[in-house]
Amino acid sequence: MTAGRIAGLVWSLAQETLVETARGIGRRWPLSLGFVGTIVLLVLYVDRPLALWLWALPAADKVFFAAINDVGRSGWMFGAAAVALVAALLLHRDDWAIRAAFVVGAIAMGGWVVNVMKLAFARARPRLLVGDEATGDYGFRGFSIDPDWNSFPSGHAQASASLAAALACVWPRFGIVFLGLALLPALARVVNLNHFASDVATGYMTGCLVTFALARACAARSIGPITTGERR
Repeated sequence: MTAGRIAGLVWSLAQETLVETARGIGRRWPLSLGFVGTIVLLVLYVDRPLALWLWALPAADKVFFAAINDVGRSGWMFGAAAVALVAALLLHRDDWAIRAAFVVGAIAMGGWVVNVMKLAFARARPRLLVGDEATGDYGFRGFSIDPDWNSFPSGHAQASASLAAALACVWPRFGIVFLGLALLPALARVVNLNHFASDVATGYMTGCLVTFALARACAARSIGPITTGERR
Protein backbone atom coordinates (compact mmCIF):
# COMPACT_ATOMS: atom_id res chain seq x y z
CA MET A 1 0.00 0.00 0.00
CA THR A 2 1.35 3.40 -1.00
CA ALA A 3 1.82 6.29 1.41
CA GLY A 4 -1.05 8.12 -0.25
CA ARG A 5 -3.43 5.23 0.23
CA ILE A 6 -2.36 4.81 3.85
CA ALA A 7 -2.99 8.51 4.50
CA GLY A 8 -6.38 8.23 2.84
CA LEU A 9 -7.27 5.20 4.95
CA VAL A 10 -6.22 6.95 8.17
CA TRP A 11 -8.30 10.02 7.28
CA SER A 12 -11.33 7.88 6.45
CA LEU A 13 -11.02 5.88 9.67
CA ALA A 14 -10.75 9.09 11.69
CA GLN A 15 -14.01 10.38 10.21
CA GLU A 16 -15.75 7.03 10.63
CA THR A 17 -14.56 6.85 14.23
CA LEU A 18 -16.19 10.18 15.07
CA VAL A 19 -19.42 9.00 13.45
CA GLU A 20 -19.27 5.68 15.31
CA THR A 21 -18.63 7.49 18.59
CA ALA A 22 -21.74 9.61 18.09
CA ARG A 23 -23.78 6.55 17.10
CA GLY A 24 -22.56 4.64 20.15
CA ILE A 25 -23.62 7.48 22.44
CA GLY A 26 -26.99 7.64 20.70
CA ARG A 27 -27.60 3.89 20.89
CA ARG A 28 -27.06 3.98 24.64
CA TRP A 29 -28.69 7.34 25.28
CA PRO A 30 -30.05 6.44 28.77
CA LEU A 31 -26.54 5.56 29.92
CA SER A 32 -25.16 8.63 28.16
CA LEU A 33 -27.64 10.91 29.92
CA GLY A 34 -26.88 9.20 33.22
CA PHE A 35 -23.17 9.76 32.75
CA VAL A 36 -23.64 13.42 31.84
CA GLY A 37 -25.84 13.86 34.90
CA THR A 38 -23.20 12.25 37.08
CA ILE A 39 -20.53 14.61 35.72
CA VAL A 40 -22.75 17.62 36.43
CA LEU A 41 -23.28 16.43 40.00
CA LEU A 42 -19.53 15.93 40.45
CA VAL A 43 -18.84 19.46 39.20
CA LEU A 44 -21.50 21.00 41.43
CA TYR A 45 -21.09 19.03 44.64
CA VAL A 46 -17.97 16.85 44.70
CA ASP A 47 -15.01 18.30 42.81
CA ARG A 48 -14.40 21.35 44.97
CA PRO A 49 -14.72 19.75 48.45
CA LEU A 50 -12.74 16.71 47.31
CA ALA A 51 -9.90 18.90 46.04
CA LEU A 52 -9.82 20.82 49.31
CA TRP A 53 -9.73 17.58 51.29
CA LEU A 54 -6.93 16.14 49.16
CA TRP A 55 -4.95 19.35 49.49
CA ALA A 56 -5.08 18.98 53.27
CA LEU A 57 -3.79 15.38 53.21
CA PRO A 58 -0.12 14.92 54.17
CA ALA A 59 2.21 13.99 51.31
CA ALA A 60 3.02 10.69 53.02
CA ASP A 61 -0.55 9.54 52.40
CA LYS A 62 -0.20 10.14 48.66
CA VAL A 63 3.19 8.53 48.00
CA PHE A 64 1.86 5.72 45.79
CA PHE A 65 -0.19 8.02 43.59
CA ALA A 66 2.66 10.51 43.38
CA ALA A 67 4.89 7.71 42.06
CA ILE A 68 2.49 6.78 39.25
CA ASN A 69 1.30 10.29 38.45
CA ASP A 70 3.01 10.43 35.05
CA VAL A 71 2.22 6.87 33.91
CA GLY A 72 -0.65 8.30 31.90
CA ARG A 73 1.63 10.35 29.64
CA SER A 74 1.03 9.31 26.05
CA GLY A 75 4.66 9.73 24.94
CA TRP A 76 5.88 6.37 26.20
CA MET A 77 2.73 4.69 24.86
CA PHE A 78 3.34 5.99 21.36
CA GLY A 79 7.01 5.01 21.64
CA ALA A 80 6.28 1.45 22.73
CA ALA A 81 3.61 0.99 20.05
CA ALA A 82 5.93 2.45 17.40
CA VAL A 83 8.70 0.03 18.36
CA ALA A 84 6.24 -2.85 18.17
CA LEU A 85 5.02 -1.62 14.77
CA VAL A 86 8.53 -1.38 13.32
CA ALA A 87 9.46 -4.79 14.71
CA ALA A 88 6.32 -6.34 13.23
CA LEU A 89 7.03 -4.81 9.82
CA LEU A 90 10.64 -6.02 9.88
CA LEU A 91 9.46 -9.51 10.79
CA HIS A 92 6.72 -9.35 8.13
CA ARG A 93 4.03 -9.92 10.75
CA ASP A 94 1.13 -8.00 9.28
CA ASP A 95 -1.24 -9.09 12.05
CA TRP A 96 0.97 -7.59 14.74
CA ALA A 97 1.59 -4.49 12.66
CA ILE A 98 -2.18 -3.91 12.47
CA ARG A 99 -2.48 -4.34 16.24
CA ALA A 100 0.33 -1.87 16.93
CA ALA A 101 -1.06 0.65 14.45
CA PHE A 102 -4.48 0.30 16.07
CA VAL A 103 -3.01 1.15 19.48
CA VAL A 104 -1.32 4.24 18.04
CA GLY A 105 -4.52 5.30 16.31
CA ALA A 106 -6.66 4.79 19.40
CA ILE A 107 -4.45 6.94 21.63
CA ALA A 108 -4.04 9.63 18.97
CA MET A 109 -7.73 9.82 18.08
CA GLY A 110 -8.83 9.96 21.70
CA GLY A 111 -6.23 12.62 22.37
CA TRP A 112 -7.51 14.75 19.51
CA VAL A 113 -11.08 14.57 20.81
CA VAL A 114 -10.01 15.41 24.37
CA ASN A 115 -7.91 18.38 23.27
CA VAL A 116 -10.82 19.84 21.32
CA MET A 117 -12.98 19.45 24.43
CA LYS A 118 -10.30 21.12 26.58
CA LEU A 119 -10.37 24.19 24.35
CA ALA A 120 -14.15 24.27 24.17
CA PHE A 121 -14.84 23.92 27.90
CA ALA A 122 -11.74 25.70 29.29
CA ARG A 123 -12.03 24.60 32.90
CA ALA A 124 -9.83 25.95 35.68
CA ARG A 125 -7.14 23.61 36.98
CA PRO A 126 -7.23 22.61 40.66
CA ARG A 127 -4.06 24.65 41.21
CA LEU A 128 -6.15 27.78 40.73
CA LEU A 129 -8.42 26.66 43.58
CA VAL A 130 -5.85 25.32 46.03
CA GLY A 131 -2.14 25.80 46.50
CA ASP A 132 0.36 28.49 47.33
CA GLU A 133 -0.48 30.51 44.20
CA ALA A 134 -4.22 29.82 44.09
CA THR A 135 -6.47 32.53 42.71
CA GLY A 136 -9.70 30.97 43.94
CA ASP A 137 -10.95 30.35 40.40
CA TYR A 138 -13.24 27.39 39.92
CA GLY A 139 -15.41 26.55 36.94
CA PHE A 140 -15.51 26.97 33.18
CA ARG A 141 -14.99 29.96 30.95
CA GLY A 142 -14.99 28.40 27.48
CA PHE A 143 -12.56 28.60 24.55
CA SER A 144 -9.13 29.25 26.02
CA ILE A 145 -5.62 27.97 25.29
CA ASP A 146 -4.32 28.98 28.72
CA PRO A 147 -2.83 25.81 30.33
CA ASP A 148 -4.33 26.87 33.65
CA TRP A 149 -7.74 26.52 32.01
CA ASN A 150 -7.51 23.16 30.24
CA SER A 151 -8.44 20.78 33.04
CA PHE A 152 -11.54 19.20 31.47
CA PRO A 153 -11.22 16.41 30.43
CA SER A 154 -8.00 14.76 31.65
CA GLY A 155 -5.62 13.86 28.84
CA HIS A 156 -3.70 11.44 31.06
CA ALA A 157 -6.91 9.59 31.93
CA GLN A 158 -7.86 9.48 28.26
CA ALA A 159 -4.47 8.12 27.19
CA SER A 160 -4.53 5.44 29.90
CA ALA A 161 -8.07 4.42 28.97
CA SER A 162 -7.33 4.49 25.23
CA LEU A 163 -4.33 2.20 25.69
CA ALA A 164 -6.28 -0.13 27.96
CA ALA A 165 -9.30 -0.25 25.65
CA ALA A 166 -7.07 -0.86 22.62
CA LEU A 167 -5.34 -3.73 24.40
CA ALA A 168 -8.75 -5.04 25.43
CA CYS A 169 -9.77 -5.09 21.76
CA VAL A 170 -6.58 -6.97 20.87
CA TRP A 171 -6.73 -9.36 23.85
CA PRO A 172 -10.41 -9.46 24.96
CA ARG A 173 -9.75 -12.13 27.58
CA PHE A 174 -7.77 -9.65 29.66
CA GLY A 175 -9.94 -6.62 28.91
CA ILE A 176 -11.19 -6.10 32.46
CA VAL A 177 -7.62 -6.29 33.77
CA PHE A 178 -6.37 -3.68 31.30
CA LEU A 179 -9.26 -1.31 31.98
CA GLY A 180 -8.91 -1.77 35.73
CA LEU A 181 -5.20 -1.03 35.74
CA ALA A 182 -5.81 2.11 33.69
CA LEU A 183 -7.87 3.51 36.56
CA LEU A 184 -4.78 3.82 38.77
CA PRO A 185 -2.89 6.52 36.83
CA ALA A 186 -6.22 8.22 36.19
CA LEU A 187 -6.97 8.37 39.92
CA ALA A 188 -3.45 9.64 40.53
CA ARG A 189 -4.31 12.79 38.58
CA VAL A 190 -7.10 13.50 41.07
CA VAL A 191 -5.11 12.65 44.19
CA ASN A 192 -2.21 14.82 43.05
CA LEU A 193 -4.58 17.69 42.22
CA ASN A 194 -3.73 17.82 38.53
CA HIS A 195 -7.42 17.37 37.73
CA PHE A 196 -10.82 17.23 39.35
CA ALA A 197 -12.73 13.96 39.63
CA SER A 198 -15.13 14.88 36.82
CA ASP A 199 -12.17 15.69 34.52
CA VAL A 200 -10.74 12.23 35.02
CA ALA A 201 -14.07 10.42 34.69
CA THR A 202 -14.78 12.21 31.41
CA GLY A 203 -11.28 11.64 30.07
CA TYR A 204 -11.40 7.94 30.91
CA MET A 205 -14.82 7.48 29.34
CA THR A 206 -13.81 9.42 26.23
CA GLY A 207 -10.76 7.21 25.77
CA CYS A 208 -12.88 4.07 25.95
CA LEU A 209 -15.68 5.34 23.71
CA VAL A 210 -13.38 6.56 20.95
CA THR A 211 -11.26 3.42 21.00
CA PHE A 212 -14.23 1.08 20.74
CA ALA A 213 -15.64 3.29 17.98
CA LEU A 214 -12.35 2.99 16.10
CA ALA A 215 -12.51 -0.78 16.53
CA ARG A 216 -15.98 -0.81 14.99
CA ALA A 217 -14.78 1.36 12.11
CA CYS A 218 -11.92 -1.07 11.51
CA ALA A 219 -14.26 -4.06 11.68
CA ALA A 220 -16.55 -2.45 9.09
CA ARG A 221 -13.57 -2.35 6.73
CA SER A 222 -12.53 -5.92 7.65
CA ILE A 223 -9.35 -4.65 9.27
CA GLY A 224 -8.33 -7.09 11.98
CA PRO A 225 -7.61 -9.02 14.08
CA ILE A 226 -9.35 -6.61 16.45
CA THR A 227 -12.60 -7.07 18.38
CA THR A 228 -15.13 -4.27 18.54
CA GLY A 229 -15.61 -3.97 22.30
CA GLU A 230 -19.38 -4.36 21.89
CA ARG A 231 -19.58 -6.70 24.86
CA ARG A 232 -18.21 -4.02 27.23
